[in-house]
Amino acid sequence: MEVPFKFGKLAENDNFVDRVEDRRKLKQLLSSGINVMLVSPRRWGKSSLVLMATRELMTEDKRVRVCYIDAMGIHTEAEFYRVFAREVISCTSSVLEKRLDYVRRFLRNIKPGITLSSNSSEAMTFDLKFDIDDVDEYEILNLPQKIASEKGLKIIVCIDEFQQLAQIPQYKSFEGKMRSAWQSQQNVSYCLYGSKRHMMLDIFNNSTNPFYRFGQIFFLKKIPVNEWMPFIMNKFKITGKKISKENSSKICETVRCLSWYVQQYCYFVWSNTSREVTSDILDLALSQMIEMNTPMYENDTENLTSAQFAMLKAVANGEYKLNSASVVKKYDLGNAQTITRNKKILQEMDFFEKVEGVEKYEFCDPVFEIWFREKYMK
Repeated sequence: MEVPFKFGKLAENDNFVDRVEDRRKLKQLLSSGINVMLVSPRRWGKSSLVLMATRELMTEDKRVRVCYIDAMGIHTEAEFYRVFAREVISCTSSVLEKRLDYVRRFLRNIKPGITLSSNSSEAMTFDLKFDIDDVDEYEILNLPQKIASEKGLKIIVCIDEFQQLAQIPQYKSFEGKMRSAWQSQQNVSYCLYGSKRHMMLDIFNNSTNPFYRFGQIFFLKKIPVNEWMPFIMNKFKITGKKISKENSSKICETVRCLSWYVQQYCYFVWSNTSREVTSDILDLALSQMIEMNTPMYENDTENLTSAQFAMLKAVANGEYKLNSASVVKKYDLGNAQTITRNKKILQEMDFFEKVEGVEKYEFCDPVFEIWFREKYMK
């Protein structure tokens, strides 16, 4: 029997929970040629939303081509240009001969090396190699517009974990080149998305940075319980199992509707259920989920200082005024400078965030919070 819940990979087709309004807004912006900066914490479903929305756009308009780039593994400016050029060319033609022709026609100022290799299915793969000192960076950055203009296409360039590019040496000059080239392109729109909220907002919402007002900032919200429940119940039903509304809701509430964890929690619940979900099965599945994620949590916390651990304990206990004398003394948070520094570090590392509209901090990862409380608060 096929497992009905997927996690650890992009949610596609039947595994995608309909974000009807989010998809509509994203499609409307991108199809109108407006650049989008999509921001949300990790595991909220950004990449799946972008994939589903852009696939729909390609189905609705045969002129649309979408280029997908993952910036997580890019560590140098030269590597970005190579990946950028390769993926733009690849998305505009599935035929190898045309890709080679595009290199000759649109990248005339460089002499790339073409790497062709056969995989197990005997399909050919395409790549580019060149020396950064021999290329015109703007020729590569303007490649989508050149191809789109000549071929009558609309190209959407999607770059996942865009904030990671800020770690590249000499990023400031690199950032200026990207903005300078991309802002004038008429047939290309950019969807730049990432999970580091603080870094993304600094890049796109700081008036001193080149990408300020580059497009529309889109803050992704969680999928609400009332959208998750029918999805969960139907997945159980089509596999001959049953889960009540109450237990479906409890799953969502336990992980605060965080997409990745809803799918993971449901997977363990479904795996332990022969006929109908019970409260004991929910408890067992939660324990299994925590156990599976424990190595990740241990890795995330292994280099934290004692003062940083103390601050996490304070947040777990609902403390908000972390500089108050009573809180500092109770948790031994250190001096004012240490508190300010640790609060910034822990928020940038996505351990906790300020809840809008109220004087409260909240753990970004609900399952990490459960693990932390069990391990350090008893």
